[in-house]
Amino acid sequence: MFEWRLPLRKLLLRLLRGIKKNPSKTSVRRNGVFSEHKIRMPIWAIGSLTFFVLYWILFLKLGLNWNNAIGIFIFVSLIIFGNRFYLRRYSSETISNNNRLALLSLIVSTIVLFMVMVAELNIPGISPYIVPIPAAAMLVTILLGSSPAAIVVLALSIILSVLNDFNFNYFFVAFIGGLTGIGSVLGVRNRKDFTRAGLFINIANILAILILGFLQNTSPFIVGKDFLWGIGNGFLSVILAIGLLPYLENTFSITTDIKLLELADFNQPLLKRLMLEAPGTYHHSLLVGNLVETAAEIIGANPLLARVGAYYHDIGKLTKPEYFIENIPSSKSKHDTLVPSMSSLILVSHVKDGVALAKESRIDRGIIDIIQQHHGTSLIHFFYQRALEEYESEEIEEGTYRYPGPKPKTREAALIMLADAVEAASRSLEEPSHRRIEEVVNKIINNKFIDEQLNDCNITLSNLHRIAESFVHSLVSIYHSRIEYPGYGEEKEQEKSENFNS
Repeated sequence: MFEWRLPLRKLLLRLLRGIKKNPSKTSVRRNGVFSEHKIRMPIWAIGSLTFFVLYWILFLKLGLNWNNAIGIFIFVSLIIFGNRFYLRRYSSETISNNNRLALLSLIVSTIVLFMVMVAELNIPGISPYIVPIPAAAMLVTILLGSSPAAIVVLALSIILSVLNDFNFNYFFVAFIGGLTGIGSVLGVRNRKDFTRAGLFINIANILAILILGFLQNTSPFIVGKDFLWGIGNGFLSVILAIGLLPYLENTFSITTDIKLLELADFNQPLLKRLMLEAPGTYHHSLLVGNLVETAAEIIGANPLLARVGAYYHDIGKLTKPEYFIENIPSSKSKHDTLVPSMSSLILVSHVKDGVALAKESRIDRGIIDIIQQHHGTSLIHFFYQRALEEYESEEIEEGTYRYPGPKPKTREAALIMLADAVEAASRSLEEPSHRRIEEVVNKIINNKFIDEQLNDCNITLSNLHRIAESFVHSLVSIYHSRIEYPGYGEEKEQEKSENFNS
């Protein structure tokens, strides 16, 4: 709900926008930790605003009389409540997220407005077949999923038919084209894949128009003209989807697979800095990415989000790379001259530093959440034990040696937490045999589970068992023993002897 202490002008702006304020712009730092101020618009307000927009558009189009007013009221009410019931049943994530609901309302209202504009332009020969309902289908599928997209396509197809004297032809073509738009972008990874989607939409539109032509004995000339409108619909839909997607991603803070692939490009400034300034951390992040991608596929999480999140999870180490063991070329550590509490503070700081760097670089919210959650509230065992040994007579506060959290909220963040610890521990093994790696993996996962770090994410015991198996298999492949090439061992021993004698 709104904070009424804000100025009235700001409240009205939030109401008109219909979206919550971008968390990345409302984060403030308290006690060194970022906290979120989310100004949210109530679900009833989003629904009411959508109802009013649709009702007013249809009312102006269909005529100003009481019969139309009552009919439109019932019609729009059925659409709103039907959508709400469907989304609650088949897309609970959307119905519980005001940001997503606002996006859905914006897309529906915009397409309905487009329908009215086409009808009101009165350009001779223009056909309602040009209304880009497949564009709405593609955008909703990519941003929110196929379930919300299906109900959007159905609702828009019905409205198009109503606005054109209940013409079934327009409903049928729009519905078939919209469903094709949904199917054509499922699992889309590159923006160039939209070209293929446009081709499928064109074929679907042509087939739908051809079916209607045969069933209604329409003249070949009219059918051919409708073909052109159907093809134009496909091209227009693709152009709108490609053009609007980046703006909708950024405005509503939604991380799509397309955006993730862009973030996975190693020419991204933060990843290039990590490669040059903290090469050890960079290599560690790549290995963690390999571990979590395979495990995510096994348990049904998003493997792309997990891999990209792993690439960025330790970017906070860029501020002080020399204080992290993987970036230290010699055995001497800067922590040797620091008290345990200071060392702990430096380690903890890489989380909030990572969040700050990600926000400065406008990294997506999903990745920022992973950076913030990838250590949860875990205990920094090494420096905690060192403090216990150095200050035996004093009472040591355990909270000083724990990360601030929050604990992982998603399976992807939990996977990165586990893989981060497992990879670092496995790298320290002198003889990384299959048995020793398996023992390390199981011990770390059990410790995280006992420490209640996995309580807030949707991971089952069965998932943990499969994650452990995946980690062991991947780590054994990475740290497998290598055969010694003939003659190489003698040359190496001779070189050591020569160096020693000199």
